[in-house]
Amino acid sequence: MARPVRVTTAAEAAARDADAIAAGVDGWALMYAAGSAAADFILRNFSERLQNGVAVYAGAGNNGGDAYVVASILKNAGVAVTLHAIGAPKTDDAKRAAQLLHHTRPSGSTNAVSGHAVHGKTATIAANAGIIVDGILGSGQRGELRDAARSAAREINSAAKSGAIIVSLDLPTGLNATTGEIATDAVHAHYTLSFGTMKRAHVLQRSRVGEVTVFDIGLGEHADKNDGAWLFAEPSMLTPLVPEISWDSHKGTRGRIAIAGGARGMAGAIVLASRAALRSGAGLVYAHVAKDSVLPLQIGVPQAVAREWTITPNNVHAVAIGPGLGRTRSSNRVLDTMLNATVGIPTVLDADALTLIAGGDEHADTDLDEVIEPRTHGALAVSRLRAVALNRSIVITPHVGEFARLIGDPVADSLQGRIAQAQELSARTGVCILLKGSPTVILSPDHSTPIIVARGTPVLATGGSGDLLTGIIGALLGQGASPRNAAAIGAWIHGRAAELATAREGSVRGVTLEEVLVAMPAAWSELSNATPPSGPILAQLPAL
Repeated sequence: MARPVRVTTAAEAAARDADAIAAGVDGWALMYAAGSAAADFILRNFSERLQNGVAVYAGAGNNGGDAYVVASILKNAGVAVTLHAIGAPKTDDAKRAAQLLHHTRPSGSTNAVSGHAVHGKTATIAANAGIIVDGILGSGQRGELRDAARSAAREINSAAKSGAIIVSLDLPTGLNATTGEIATDAVHAHYTLSFGTMKRAHVLQRSRVGEVTVFDIGLGEHADKNDGAWLFAEPSMLTPLVPEISWDSHKGTRGRIAIAGGARGMAGAIVLASRAALRSGAGLVYAHVAKDSVLPLQIGVPQAVAREWTITPNNVHAVAIGPGLGRTRSSNRVLDTMLNATVGIPTVLDADALTLIAGGDEHADTDLDEVIEPRTHGALAVSRLRAVALNRSIVITPHVGEFARLIGDPVADSLQGRIAQAQELSARTGVCILLKGSPTVILSPDHSTPIIVARGTPVLATGGSGDLLTGIIGALLGQGASPRNAAAIGAWIHGRAAELATAREGSVRGVTLEEVLVAMPAAWSELSNATPPSGPILAQLPAL
């Protein structure tokens, strides 16, 4: 298995560099490896554009040093390079990189021109360059840009409007690595090349960073430092965790899943969950629905076994409760009945099941089918979840609103704040939490490190999307995956299928969850056959 890729803050990224250097790794070697990886990426992917030259913007720090290395290698390869130096190099390694460029002679093409520095001035060639390398500011940038950097960022964005491809080193200039805060006139990149680790801003501001590629620059074991940095879910990490379906499997061994939901008028939710479970390899799906939903279910998912709410599940490997369950007294009774009848069986709770848990059972005396208005009652939700988790493994998949009801407090504005809240809830209840959002976060009581799944498109921002995810996770639990693994794999497949469906149609508009379901086999094939990235590439995150 490939070494896990971490999602770091600026401080966590700097600590890894410092630890590697303290252990004997040459700081210049790290800079040269970063610049070499970036230059090779440009040479391999943009050969047709290189005839128009490359404009390289270099800041005064080590990010600028990386840019100088890129410029020298491109120049040596015969590419016409123009350097825009935003201040003179300040660090020793950056000064060495600048000298490297100064002494580099172009080879190959006789049309190549020497790189030259334009200190604080506009170079008109930048507007005509096919590629612009943004190496002005890296992970150490905070707050608003100073005048010279802001002016350069404006030039870069203007060139992008004229058709130039923007390649940012580590981070687009003006993007805070830790918080994702965007400074005025920050660079908008088509490609971001990160070194050693993913940065938090890469998953928080996907529309700003374009396609992200993380390169191994020689940090070794220091890149995987266990200091609280998040884990980035990518195929080579997840593939070994996918439960195997052996060649001699039959419907009874591929996982028997009971899914409860489908109140009157909401059969669609359990149809989607059932179809997603089947497309995730489930051998049998027993769908427990209200009487009025039996016929719609049988029409929508003929492979599923339709059962009324009055029939309790038996002999199943996993349970999923919530899709279209409703928020009535009858729904609450179904939730309790299903949980009581499946003691010891791995369970995923979603949607209305979470709302009912947050509302508690204080409405037991209301009239049948009277809507229960759940109250923000965190203590009661914690108590109920803890009781359920005593005799089974649990995955809950709340969106932000459901999460607020469960914790009894407003949800934090920052992702770091929400993760802290989810860590506390997981520790207090013993459940694995998949917190929906962009990105999705998975936390479990037996692992303190969050898993980040930054896949998907706005296609998933529609009713029924969560029902697909519930079905996928339920199938994985039924096949023996741990709650944490089932949640991480499920979130990745859910997001990747949406990406494939969006790419196939070329737009978010017009794509429905039906197309996401159709794309699921391709997502599963991609994950099942994934191998560790080749060469220096550790991970990639596609552009939105």
